[in-house]
Amino acid sequence: MMIAKNTIGLLALLVVSSGLIFSASAQAADPRNGAIIYSKHCSSCHGPKGQGAMPGMPDFTRPQSLAVADDKLVQVLETGAGMMPSYRGLLTTQDMLDVISHIRTFQ
Repeated sequence: MMIAKNTIGLLALLVVSSGLIFSASAQAADPRNGAIIYSKHCSSCHGPKGQGAMPGMPDFTRPQSLAVADDKLVQVLETGAGMMPSYRGLLTTQDMLDVISHIRTFQ
């Protein structure tokens, strides 16, 4: 009886865990989509390779410019910063995460 309860509990844990894994992978950032969005909305100021096309723009090829958690970068994209406009309502959070994953490839 105890073995059956442990087996059922283990199976339940595996089912829940596999659901979480699939859920997380469905939300993974897509740098290819991020490249498309970056090209359309970001490259004119930040440059096609992320080195900054305008004075004062961060150089995304330098590690210290992206030494911030993704959620903080999403906040910057949502609210804007300096000359950069807000992208809230224009890009989804997933789009923003895709852009962030793309700019992280510049390093």
